[in-house]
Amino acid sequence: MDFALTDEQEMLRATARRFVDDVCPAERAKEWDERSTVPPELFEGMADLGWFALPFAEEEGGDGGGPLELILIAEELGRASFDVAMCYIGVLIPGLTVFRWGNEAQRAFIREQVMTGRHRLAVGLSEPDTGSDAAALRTQADDRGDHYLVNGQKAWCTGGGLPDTTIATYVRTGPREPKHGGISLLLVDPASDGVEVRRTPTLARHILGTNEVFFNDAVVPKENLVGPQDEGWKVMLSNIELEKVIISGGYLGAAQATLDEMLEYSRERHAFGRPIGTFQSLAHAMADLQTEIDSARLLAYRAAWLLAQGRPCTREGSMAKLKGSETYVNAARLGMQVCAGHGFSTESVMSFRYRESIVATISGGTSQIQRNGIARSMGLRTY
Repeated sequence: MDFALTDEQEMLRATARRFVDDVCPAERAKEWDERSTVPPELFEGMADLGWFALPFAEEEGGDGGGPLELILIAEELGRASFDVAMCYIGVLIPGLTVFRWGNEAQRAFIREQVMTGRHRLAVGLSEPDTGSDAAALRTQADDRGDHYLVNGQKAWCTGGGLPDTTIATYVRTGPREPKHGGISLLLVDPASDGVEVRRTPTLARHILGTNEVFFNDAVVPKENLVGPQDEGWKVMLSNIELEKVIISGGYLGAAQATLDEMLEYSRERHAFGRPIGTFQSLAHAMADLQTEIDSARLLAYRAAWLLAQGRPCTREGSMAKLKGSETYVNAARLGMQVCAGHGFSTESVMSFRYRESIVATISGGTSQIQRNGIARSMGLRTY
């Protein structure tokens, strides 16, 4: 087994690290979070580096990058904050989905607008009563000939309130049984009549922001249907392994940066005449954490490698997501303990890490859902 990166991958990682150091270090990401703002230099910088085009085929204007290249970028962006990483991941995944399933006009839109960073995509899937059970969604799109008439509500639509954003919205266009049938994907302009976007107050993740989206007789043109009508569940699942893999990279970067920050503090902070990091109780805890982070990294890189080989990795992707998210939560909790009063101060980056980490085991598929999937792969039906 070859664990080495290619020269090109090493260069990509170094470029991503410089980007974080220059454009979005953790201290600046914390300021953006507190101001609930997305500075233009963040998206513009990613676009200038060609990252939004990276995974698309070269003949389509992309660079032909694969899952490992994407996870390297996400890991470095996660050093700033997981929310910064999601500014990349949250646009990329729906862009890939629309490009794979869309008509020629939609594919041209991805090439000309999304791959260049001029426009963003957000995903509208969860609803107030349908989070983990996403197939139970109830937002209804009635076929009215040349358009759909959409009524319902979406929740936790991350980035849906930003300017120059289209919401890739999963709706019900067919019968509710079987539950996974009758679902379709529509591209919705949030500025359309009958669409209202409301920001949801949250503990963290304020850079992109998350939103409720209300549809009240919203007219969506028929040409905004992505993929076959009533087969949206298949469309949604088509990139779910890749999403788990890239998200895991964001968790890894955030967890490693959290450990690095507490290590630095433990070397500078003295108690009883010595650096606190030299006390065995803290040293062993941080050693254990580094072991956990490296374990999570191996799981994520394995899943990325399997994807790059075109091999199934549903189980491995769930393991990577589960381990990465829980490791970030554990890192932030230990960081607060090591930094003590300094971490408790809201002026500290550690307090920002702690706030942000809490949702890691919830968003993108809860830890319980990941364990269900892993258990099923072992022949254990949990529901």
